[in-house]
Amino acid sequence: MLTDLVVVGYNINMTLQIYDIPDPFQVFVANKYANAKGAKYDFFSGEWDFNCLCCNEMLTAPNKKTLNKMRLYHTRSECLGGW
Repeated sequence: MLTDLVVVGYNINMTLQIYDIPDPFQVFVANKYANAKGAKYDFFSGEWDFNCLCCNEMLTAPNKKTLNKMRLYHTRSECLGGW
């Protein structure tokens, strides 16, 4: 999901080199939520993401209320096969 900005420069031998400079905001967001558990809001796609803690399946929804309903249905019906 991280997009890079490409900067072109020349070194001492006058050969073309490409330097990848990542966007600082995207790096900050990726590092901030690297170890987070539970629902995470993806600012760039505008959706909420959640990894099921039992089967590690990715669930996505447009808002947190819908994600919570999907999570409850998934864990009670699909993932754990009922209570």
